Amino acid sequence: MSGAYDLHEWTAAQVRSAMTAAMRTDPRALDRLAEAGAGSLDQHSASFLRTARTLTLATSAALTGVLTIHRYGRDPYDRLVCAACGIDRCRTVRGVSDVLAAYGLQTRAVDRAEAWRRADAWYAGRAGRPVLLGVEPFGEGFVARPAVPPPEVPDQVLIVDRETGALTLWPAYDTDALASHYNAYKRGEL
Repeated sequence: MSGAYDLHEWTAAQVRSAMTAAMRTDPRALDRLAEAGAGSLDQHSASFLRTARTLTLATSAALTGVLTIHRYGRDPYDRLVCAACGIDRCRTVRGVSDVLAAYGLQTRAVDRAEAWRRADAWYAGRAGRPVLLGVEPFGEGFVARPAVPPPEVPDQVLIVDRETGALTLWPAYDTDALASHYNAYKRGEL
C-alpha cells in the first residue's frame, strides 16, 4: 500500500483516538475537577477544563469531515490519489498529520471489552432493549454478532475497528470472510 494512503489512515486513527478519549470522559467529572481546583486554577484554565471535552469532540468531528473528503481511492488510471485533490500526496492530509505528530497524539487500540461496549450500545439503541452479543476478534477488529438478530438488522453484524473503534455494518459472513472483506475495505479496495 502507498505511503500516502498509510499516512491518511494514521491521521484518521489519531483523530478518532482523540474523539474516543473525549467521548469516554465524564463531563461532570471535569466540572467537579474545575470546581475543586477553583482556588489553584486561574479563570481561563478552569474554563478550558470545563469545555475541553466539547472542544475536542467538535475539533475531532471537523477533522473527520476533512479527512472524509480527502480520502484516498483509485482514479480511472488505477492510481491511488486523494479523492478531493486528485494527487497522490495530499497536502491537506500531510498538514493535519504534521500537526497531530507535533503534539504527540497516540492512538489507543480498542480492546475486546470496549468493542463489546460499543456494539452493545449500538444494538440496544436500535432494538430498544439489551441484545445478547458474541464478540470475536480478528486482526483489524472485532465482529459483534447478536445471539438473536434484531428485526432492524436481521442478516447483518457489526465490525468494531481495533485501532479507531469505528463501527461498520456488514453481511453476516463467517469471521474469516469478514476479516478478508474488512481488510480490503480499509485498503480502499471495496
